[in-house]
Amino acid sequence: MPLAPGTEDRIARHCAERLNCSPAAFEESAATVVESENEGTVRLLRRGDALVVAAPADYRDALADAGGAILAAELPAADAVSTALAGHTGATVESSYGPYFLGYVDEPSFSPVDSEARLLVGADRSAFEALRERVPDADWSRASPVFRPGQTAGLFRDDALVAVATLTHLPFPDVGVVVDPAHRGRGYGRAVVSKMTATAFSIDAEAVVRYRTRESAAASVALATALGYEQWARSAVLVLDQGSP
Repeated sequence: MPLAPGTEDRIARHCAERLNCSPAAFEESAATVVESENEGTVRLLRRGDALVVAAPADYRDALADAGGAILAAELPAADAVSTALAGHTGATVESSYGPYFLGYVDEPSFSPVDSEARLLVGADRSAFEALRERVPDADWSRASPVFRPGQTAGLFRDDALVAVATLTHLPFPDVGVVVDPAHRGRGYGRAVVSKMTATAFSIDAEAVVRYRTRESAAASVALATALGYEQWARSAVLVLDQGSP
């Protein structure tokens, strides 16, 4: 079931607040460049033919002048942004991240799965730490799971914790998931994300949960869509080399 129209409007307002733009920017066939307080980074969010670019004040005008070229480029649009900045400020893109799948789900569109995943309790801390030791640092940092008894979902196999999922703050939380590398491809990630998403709705039936993952991570995208997460937008983050501001 698709997201309710009211949910779509709430997501637009929430994203607009975070990016310091109007919700109408997500409906325009144009690039909207806004000022960001995140020094040294450019954030791009694309929804259909609309693109919002959030950049530090020193670079906003240069990017606005090149809005058409950036809009025409495929995310993460690093070359187009570098070209726009180099001619005006001397800055270039040092590294790029994305494009990311941004999926959202509300309670009516959620499709839970039955599993043995459960909320962790205080006694599970050692199992949580043991999982942390088995997961590559990059994977753990990307998901940033946190041990919160009663607010972290986990799934055990042979007394070992093999998958966890946590949420950030309601009413627009992000869900982060980590699966033991030796147990991937078995549906464990979907199980804990389902449990954590259901928990969010049990706390706040009006919550809208976001799932963010690299578009190239096909299994992760499939996990989200199977649970009812609908892609609302795509995003990218560019880190700038400001050697010649």
